Amino acid sequence: MFDKIKNIFKKEKTYECIVFDGKKMSYPNLTKKQIEEIENDPKYEAWSVTLKREEN
Repeated sequence: MFDKIKNIFKKEKTYECIVFDGKKMSYPNLTKKQIEEIENDPKYEAWSVTLKREEN
């Protein structure tokens, strides 16, 4: 129970990116773990993730 409460307040760094699933694009903010899942999981075979480039 304590771990669930702790995870609510734990903020992971997110990255702005473009996700294309073969039909449509979306612009979510994903964590590194979510990006790796899309890149490596066979059920997302046709998907691509492009990170937004930081411009200074």
